[in-house]
Amino acid sequence: MRITWWACAALLAGGALPAAAQQAPLPAARFLALKVVPQHVVLSGYWLEAEYGLPRHPQQSVALTAQLYHGPAGRPNVPGYAASDPGESVRGVGAELRHRLYLRAAERQAYPTGFYFSYGPTFQHFRMTYPTLGWREVKGPNGLEYLEYGRIPTRTTINRYGAAATVGYQAPLPPGRVFLDLYAGVGWRQRHNQSDAVAAQFKSGTSNYGHRGFYFPAGVKIGVQL
Repeated sequence: MRITWWACAALLAGGALPAAAQQAPLPAARFLALKVVPQHVVLSGYWLEAEYGLPRHPQQSVALTAQLYHGPAGRPNVPGYAASDPGESVRGVGAELRHRLYLRAAERQAYPTGFYFSYGPTFQHFRMTYPTLGWREVKGPNGLEYLEYGRIPTRTTINRYGAAATVGYQAPLPPGRVFLDLYAGVGWRQRHNQSDAVAAQFKSGTSNYGHRGFYFPAGVKIGVQL
């Protein structure tokens, strides 16, 4: 009788182990995705984000965004600005670091989709060139130098740092490796500059290079899972 009970227990245990193994969640695979952020092109900004899934944390990831600025200065907050003063230009770099928390882990895709919350710091360095009116020395046809009143290229440096928190939704597109990332949030940033003139030149709105205080990051990212 005892042997029969032990045999039954062994059979039940042997059948339960495979079922438990089938139900146990598999560890999440690591993923790497690259995204472009097209809306910053109007500011001569080119942003590329790399998102990396954290091992053994299927609902978390870390995203690092590299920023390059090169070209004419843009001011989307000022209507018609591009035609009014083409003498301004920007050169700069920046970086953003974000920790993401997804509402749910990846199911059918190799990367998480759906709603998420992210937060992290940001830093930007700009070298601005803009014209001002003043006296400058010019050389005449006879080789003599004389003073002329007109537009003089002026340069200044802006360093800006801060932090932001956003909520977003990541949606896959056919054929599955391409996706859209829609986001919106709130942030705060501080600014340091070499010249006080930058306060008047480049703080016309939250999208401008010299803005400081609260701002509201929002937009779309186009990504591909590698």
